[in-house]
Amino acid sequence: MRQCVVVGVVVGVVGVAVFLWAQSEPPAPKLESVQSIIERVKLENPNLPIRQFVQGEHVTVNIVTPKTAMKPHYHAAHEEIAYIIRGRGKMRLGDEVKPAKAGDVMFIPKKTVHSFIPESDDCIALSIFAPAFDGKDRVFVEEKNE
Repeated sequence: MRQCVVVGVVVGVVGVAVFLWAQSEPPAPKLESVQSIIERVKLENPNLPIRQFVQGEHVTVNIVTPKTAMKPHYHAAHEEIAYIIRGRGKMRLGDEVKPAKAGDVMFIPKKTVHSFIPESDDCIALSIFAPAFDGKDRVFVEEKNE
C-alpha cells in the first residue's frame, strides 16, 4: 500500500509540474524605451540598480543604472554582454581595468571576475545574459590587499 501512495504522490507532483510548464507562455515580443523601463521599475524600488527588461527561455536582458561601484564578482554558468548606453566609468575584466564609455561593448565569459565603477552620475548600461539569468549565479570575490 505504501508503494502505491508514494507512486501516486510522485505521479501527482509530476503531473502538476507538467501542467504548470504547459501553462507558462513564452515571452511576447516587446518594444520599450530604456527610460520607460527605468521609470517603471523606479516606482517599485527606487534604489534598484538592475532592472529586468525581459527573460526568455535562453537569455535575460537587463538595464543597469549603477550609482556606486559594482563589487567584483563572476558568473559560474553565464556569459554576459554589457553595452554602455550613457555615461562612463572603469570596467574590470579579469586582471585588467580599462576606461569604459557610452558606445563601448564588453563580452564577459563565464568565470571572469568583473566589476564597474561609475565615473558619471548618468550611467546606463544594457546587460545581456545567456543562458537566462535568475540572479543567483553571482559569486562575489574578495580583493587581495598587497
